[in-house]
Amino acid sequence: MSESTYNWIWNLIANCWFIGFFFGIWLSPLINDKFGRKIGFISMNAISLLASILRFLAILCYLPELLFLGRLLAAISTAVTYQSLILYLQECSPTSLRGVMSFTSEISYAFMALLGMFLGLDSIFGKNLKLLLGFAVIPSLIALIVLFPMPETPKFLYIVKKDPKLATKSIKFYHGKSSDAQSVLHEIALEAEAESQSNSSIKEIFTTPYLRKAVLLSCLALQNTVALWAILLSSTDFLKHANLKEDIAEWSSTGMALAYVIGTILGSTCIEKYGRRPMILIFSTANTASLLLYVIFAALQPLMDFLQYGCLLCFLFYGFTYGFGVGPIVWYLSCELVPQRHRSLVQSLCYAINTIMVVISTFTILPLFSVIKAYAFLALYVIPSCFSLVILFSQLPETKGREIHEIVAELRGKQQPKISVLNNEI
Repeated sequence: MSESTYNWIWNLIANCWFIGFFFGIWLSPLINDKFGRKIGFISMNAISLLASILRFLAILCYLPELLFLGRLLAAISTAVTYQSLILYLQECSPTSLRGVMSFTSEISYAFMALLGMFLGLDSIFGKNLKLLLGFAVIPSLIALIVLFPMPETPKFLYIVKKDPKLATKSIKFYHGKSSDAQSVLHEIALEAEAESQSNSSIKEIFTTPYLRKAVLLSCLALQNTVALWAILLSSTDFLKHANLKEDIAEWSSTGMALAYVIGTILGSTCIEKYGRRPMILIFSTANTASLLLYVIFAALQPLMDFLQYGCLLCFLFYGFTYGFGVGPIVWYLSCELVPQRHRSLVQSLCYAINTIMVVISTFTILPLFSVIKAYAFLALYVIPSCFSLVILFSQLPETKGREIHEIVAELRGKQQPKISVLNNEI
C-alpha cells in the first residue's frame, strides 16, 4: 500500500465519525418518537455492541474496511443513544431531581472520555490496538443487559401510547413505590393537553414562535461547547506554540479530561440548589474568559516566559468550568423548553446545528492558528460565545423545579392556564 493510499484510508476512517454522528442525530427522532425511548436505547446499544466487535475483528484480521464500518456504526449509535439517554433522564425523573439526574449523562460521558485517554496511554493499551478496541465490547454488553428490565418513560407511555396503567407502573419504578403517581400523571396530562396530537415537523418548529425561540436559546447555549473538541484534540499543539515543554503539553488533554470529570461531579451537587440559568451564565462566562486569557497569555508569553504555564492553567480551568456548569446543562436544555411532542425533533435539530459548528471550527482552527496564532480563538470561540451570552442573559428562562407546561407557557408569553383534567382510567 502506497503512503498516499494509506493516508486516504486513514483520513476516511478518522472523519467518517462526523458523517455517522450527523446521520444518527436525524435518525433519533424517527426511532425515539415512533417506537419509544426504550426501543431506541436498546436497539442502538445493540448496534454499538456490534460496532465494538467489528472494530476488534478489523484489527485482528487487518481489515480497514471493517474498521471503517465499525466506526461508522459506532458514530450512528452514539448519536441516537446519547439523545435517548437525555430523553430518558428528563422524562423519568421527578421534577425536583430532573437537573441532577440529567447531569449523570455528562458525568458518565466525561468519565468514559478520561478512561479512554487513560487506556490509550502507551503504558496501558496504547501499543496494543487489539486490547484497546476489544475493551469497548465489555461496557457495550453490560449496557445492553442493564437496559432490558427498565420500563419505558412514563411521559411516552401516557402521552404517546395513552396507557395510564403502564405509565403508573413506570412512575412507581422510577420514582419509588411510595411516590404520588396520581400527582405526576396530572402534571403529564397538563403538558399533553397544551399540545395537539399530530407529529412534530421542522416546518412547525420554525413557524411557531415559542418553538423557534426554544431552538434559538438552545443553540446559543450549545455554542459555548464548540471549543471543547478543538482543545481536547489539539491542546498539545496550542501549548507547544506557547513554548510549554513537550512532555507537559502532551499530558494537557488528560489533565483537561480529569478537570472535566471533577467539574461534572461537583456541578451535580449544585444544579438543583442554584438552578440552570445562573449556572449556564456564570460558567459559560468563566469558560469564555479562560479562552480570552489564553489568547492574552499566549500573546505575551514571548515577553514573560512564565505565562506558558498560564496557558496550561487556562485549558485546565476551561475543562473544569465546562464540566461544572456548561456541558452537562446545555445538552439537555432543549428538552426542558418544549413539550414532549416536539422534544426529540427539537433536540435533534439543535444537536445537528451544533455538530455543523463543531466540524467547521475543528477543521478551521489549526489552519487559522498557523496564520494568526492564538488570536484564532477570538474569531472562532470568544466573540461568538460573548454574543450568545448577551442573548441568553436577556431571554433564557429558569427551568429548575418547574413543570414543562409552565416553562412552555412562559416562552409563549401567556399565563399558565388552570387545567385540571385527569383520565379516570387509572
